[in-house]
Amino acid sequence: MKVGLFLPQMAEKITAENILYIATEAERESLDSVWVLDRLLWPIKPQTPYGGSPDGSLPVEYQNVLDPLITLTYVAGVTERISLGTSVIDMFFQNPVALSKRFATLDILSDGRAIAGHRLVKR
Repeated sequence: MKVGLFLPQMAEKITAENILYIATEAERESLDSVWVLDRLLWPIKPQTPYGGSPDGSLPVEYQNVLDPLITLTYVAGVTERISLGTSVIDMFFQNPVALSKRFATLDILSDGRAIAGHRLVKR
């Protein structure tokens, strides 16, 4: 079984110290990966309910989210082994060529540790 953690890249948890602490501790404890998500926009009047909350509202934590690939590149510089993954990348707001170049850069700088857009599945 592989085990990973989400990095604190949202809301009041956003600090360089928190991100580095979780990443380096996860690697020290021999976890397999650290993860980030992508949230570019905060809808003012959402047309569909958010499925992750009982009342359908989007969690307030999603108002402030760091860029996923920049966050992982930052972590790549202070880790050596742990895989660096994105759970979701919102491709509709990205230039596909630029996005692929950013992923390739992360993969090169992390010595092949990047995981692009992996879907997490509960079993």
